Amino acid sequence: MDPRPGARLGRVDTDRELTYLRAGSDPPWERPHRDGVDVTDHPAAWTPYQRERRLSFEARVADYRQRGLIDP
Repeated sequence: MDPRPGARLGRVDTDRELTYLRAGSDPPWERPHRDGVDVTDHPAAWTPYQRERRLSFEARVADYRQRGLIDP
């Protein structure tokens, strides 16, 4: 389910996000779900909001790797 119309991405808790990434997993709130099922590996099932969130997350992960904050 998408949030209200016109919703925008919120502030990111970088420390918490890095904790998950350093442990080798994605933060659960950044994994798209549909009807209670994880659809992260099925981009066609993502809503526009989930797509925007996931692409933003993937860009941050690439930046963390480039800056040496997580292993490549």
